[in-house]
Amino acid sequence: MKNKLNLCKKYLASHIQEIFFYLSPLATFIMVEILEYGGTDSECLNPASLSFWANILFYYGMFMLFRAITGRPRFTIIFLNFVFLVFGICNHYSIAIRNSPIVPWDLYAIGTAAEALGGFTWTIPAEVIACTVGCVIWWFITIRFMKFPKQKIRARAKSFALSAAMIAGFVLFGTIGSGNFYISAWRQVTANRKNGMALNFTINMDALFVEEPTDYSKETASTILSSVPSEETTEETTVQPNIIAIMDETFADLSILGDLGLENTNDVMPFVHSLSGQENTITGQLVVPAFGGGTCNSEYEFLTSNSYAFFKGGSYPMLQYIHGDTESMASVLSEQGYNTVGMHPYYGSGWNRKNAYPMLGFDTFLDIEAFDEETTEYLRRYVSDNSSFDKVIETYEKNNAESDDPLFMFNVTMQNHCGYDTTYENFPETVEFEFDSIYPYTKQYLSLIQESDRAIERLVNYFSEQEEPTIIVLFGDHMPYIENSFYNHLTNGSMRTVAELEMDKHTVPFFIWANYDISEEDYEDIGRISANYLGPLTMKVAGAQLSEYQEYVYSLKEQYPVISSSGCINSNGAYVPLDMAASDLHDYKIVQYRNVFDNDTETPSSGSGSAVGSGG
Repeated sequence: MKNKLNLCKKYLASHIQEIFFYLSPLATFIMVEILEYGGTDSECLNPASLSFWANILFYYGMFMLFRAITGRPRFTIIFLNFVFLVFGICNHYSIAIRNSPIVPWDLYAIGTAAEALGGFTWTIPAEVIACTVGCVIWWFITIRFMKFPKQKIRARAKSFALSAAMIAGFVLFGTIGSGNFYISAWRQVTANRKNGMALNFTINMDALFVEEPTDYSKETASTILSSVPSEETTEETTVQPNIIAIMDETFADLSILGDLGLENTNDVMPFVHSLSGQENTITGQLVVPAFGGGTCNSEYEFLTSNSYAFFKGGSYPMLQYIHGDTESMASVLSEQGYNTVGMHPYYGSGWNRKNAYPMLGFDTFLDIEAFDEETTEYLRRYVSDNSSFDKVIETYEKNNAESDDPLFMFNVTMQNHCGYDTTYENFPETVEFEFDSIYPYTKQYLSLIQESDRAIERLVNYFSEQEEPTIIVLFGDHMPYIENSFYNHLTNGSMRTVAELEMDKHTVPFFIWANYDISEEDYEDIGRISANYLGPLTMKVAGAQLSEYQEYVYSLKEQYPVISSSGCINSNGAYVPLDMAASDLHDYKIVQYRNVFDNDTETPSSGSGSAVGSGG
């Protein structure tokens, strides 16, 4: 027995470096998962799970590959451990800030993320400190005590072959074998914990590639489009109204989820609510693809009439798929004589707007550089809605003075942008509600919405005094990223299903208001619609000519007023899961695929008819 122990000691002493090297990938894997949320509920750390072994293939394959390439085991340990430490820390803060791990399509939005992060209060939790200290100790042991022999060519070749086999096995798990793992575009944190960061990231790579719908062809798409007759405008209506479209950042009505328990006010958006039933006004609820973030997906649906339901969850079409002239409200209205202006009172690089907007047909794009620093009002660290709307008014007046053509303006505001975790001297939080002391994010958010409502009232009052026929369409882009416990508080005891609550969390208010007579009675039962219909609806109210594609999309509203990635609502008002509605929407999917990925026309085409509008 003693001899066996001595032999074991000798073996360990002579192979300690190799043992240490092979422990490094396992330690790195565990570190990455601990960084997520302490690792306590990460199913991928359970050796009985398939995801554990898939991740083992990845980490061991990467370590062996780098050792084979460099021939330097110590460098491999330190370099890869450092890289995965940084990636793990980034993933930790990604989850903490936006409740989503790092996913492949985030590479398209690095600039936007960097600009938005300045509004968050940074803390260093215990797991980040522990993992960083652990890595430093690991590096010290590697440098001070691990003396690796020189790697011979034959040994490096063996490592390379083995690493290739491991990485190939991992890739097969993440692609062909992905059906064996938990997949959810909308519950990425859960997927990360079940699958592990490396495996879940690889599974999500599939979202970067878009497959043709079954039975797709250009000819089929053309046939479907031509099946819907174009509604030509009448020659008697010769006035084209200005169209002011505003997507108000994080403008949402939380009261649709439950009682807010307001104490010092009855309503945080009394003016917007007062518009319901008013003359020359259409009000309703809008289902948007975003929640807590992802603004660009809501504006993409509104501008293009393309439904996010047909894109892979988590993708950003405005970033990923706009590479040339793309039909939108702006391009169609431009062909009908409108001057088109896009505006965003923040950095133009956000969501690639400064590049995408010209391709969407906007003549001009105004970002934060167009705002006078001395006269612009800021609430917290963002341009207020008041100042944003002042720029709308300024642009309208400039267009009147310099041109006889009508104006289409699309303004994406910034005032209500997250985060809500820092108090500011320039913004007193005035809204009080039950338990507001334990929901500080919500308190700040509701106070911001109250300010937005006042700014909206001021904007509407201004245009109500103008003689130029003008339409204002305003909607929110998504609900806020506030305390999840407050959402649970609002919906506690609700009889709604999980799917119905999910759709409610993707619902925001909208209104279309005009300072001249419109036929609002035609839309008094508009109820809830999805964002892909709002652009064509606005154009129809304005008397503008819809494009062939817009006509087709709008024709679907009668059967499915809501088509969204969170589900559909049919003509009877019943919730229908997206997969159950798939056969009814297959033609739409074909037509949209052509419109986005297979449209080689140089400029978007609108339907027949003259460029005319409703009379005032």
